[in-house]
Amino acid sequence: MIVEVDTASPVPPYEQIRSQLARMIEAGVLATGAQLPPIRQLAADLGLATNTVARAYRELEAEGLVVSRVRHGTTVAPQRARLSPARARQRLADAARAYAALARQLGVSPGEAESIVRTQLQESSKD
Repeated sequence: MIVEVDTASPVPPYEQIRSQLARMIEAGVLATGAQLPPIRQLAADLGLATNTVARAYRELEAEGLVVSRVRHGTTVAPQRARLSPARARQRLADAARAYAALARQLGVSPGEAESIVRTQLQESSKD
């Protein structure tokens, strides 16, 4: 499993870890029952604090993507639980904040940033 963290990104490291693992789980790269690395090991591998990785794992567990058990570690959950509408809106707001920060950092105008999002939404609806 390869997880990378860009320390120069405006996206917090825990969110980078969470989103990468979530994508791997949703794409089937990490199958049901697959063991995630222990928090301390992944933190050491990435050069991050253990609390950063622990937060990513907690977020994944709250989404129903993983299950954490004492002495058994964290594994991919058998089925993905649906997010509540409020939680889904919160996740979208968090992603929008990170996107807006990145757009500002890159010097992209708000209009151009919105156009990029619209294009991606249209592309993803074709799938």
